Amino acid sequence: MKRKYISLLFVALLGCFIVASGVAQVDSNPQISGKVVNGLRLLTLVPGQENDFVIYRGDYIQPSISGFDRFTIEIPALNLMKTFPAKEGERAYIKMKNAGSYSVSAGKVNGTIKVIEYTAASYTELSAEQTFRLLQNTNPLVLDVRTPGEFRRGYLQGANLLPVQVLQQNISKLEAYKNQDILIYCATGNRSTVASRLLIESGFKRIYNLRYGISDWARRGYSVVR
Repeated sequence: MKRKYISLLFVALLGCFIVASGVAQVDSNPQISGKVVNGLRLLTLVPGQENDFVIYRGDYIQPSISGFDRFTIEIPALNLMKTFPAKEGERAYIKMKNAGSYSVSAGKVNGTIKVIEYTAASYTELSAEQTFRLLQNTNPLVLDVRTPGEFRRGYLQGANLLPVQVLQQNISKLEAYKNQDILIYCATGNRSTVASRLLIESGFKRIYNLRYGISDWARRGYSVVR
């Protein structure tokens, strides 16, 4: 597979952006709650029981409540109140950007979401400066896991577009890079954390994450292709 063709391939695949029949990825860490499908972590709250979840920073949560088709969820610490199912055009998830413990409620259903940092032997978070040095001294496969629209507005030199929403269905296409350096980035470092974890759980050995994303990279004066 030639690297320069990866972007075109995966833009075409974006049509399966959030497909209910997508392949599910169950986390190998037994303490982590729910499962990830098409880049979204599915969490189900159950009335009448403790709903204590542990997830990773960067996860995009798609909640549900057993027995309820429609509900409004509140997370006071995030000043968030959101109704599911989301209206057309609205985001159908809750983005957990920071580690910490968050109380959550939906009517009489209550719970807690504990957000932790992801760690693994195969995983390294890099600052913009460290990423620049990596690119100067090595030749990693660079994956941009944002949307095609974001990609068109600017990307790292040599980057290949592979949106996190279609990553699970296409991991096999990256098999040749399983033991090579892979640098992953998104806008602010959240989606890239999700993508890094999916690859590591599929056996990839050398994953680097641009911790604060291309936004921080550009803010610090490093070049962006436009």
